[in-house]
Amino acid sequence: MTLAVSDMPAMTRFYRQFGWPESKFSDESFVGFQTSGAVLGLFAATNYEAEFGAPPALDAFNGFVLAMNLEDAERVDAAYAVMKRFEGLRVVGEPKGLSFGGRGFEFLDPEGNAWEVVWAEDTSFDERGGLIFP
Repeated sequence: MTLAVSDMPAMTRFYRQFGWPESKFSDESFVGFQTSGAVLGLFAATNYEAEFGAPPALDAFNGFVLAMNLEDAERVDAAYAVMKRFEGLRVVGEPKGLSFGGRGFEFLDPEGNAWEVVWAEDTSFDERGGLIFP
């Protein structure tokens, strides 16, 4: 997945806090992070404006929520304890039980992209860390 970002340097600094391995192809116009079973790319929003128009105002809900799926409820709580101290991360709520079974919390990145950190009952992961959803 690629996020079209308004401030590449700030968003790069923010996502580096997660400690994900960075692509050798990263430069000032594109940054890629390997996040277990997926890649998170950051690319300047201006590169998409000709096709899609200007991005919504910062802090406007974009109509989607990205998810970080974890192996168990304890990892959700551990992630919360670490991530709530990240610079620029706005936690929306503390970890809680979820209606479908599991545990999670939400946060916003510096440009208002919504994320959930979640463990869902009956999920598992393959040998590369990719989510297997029941």
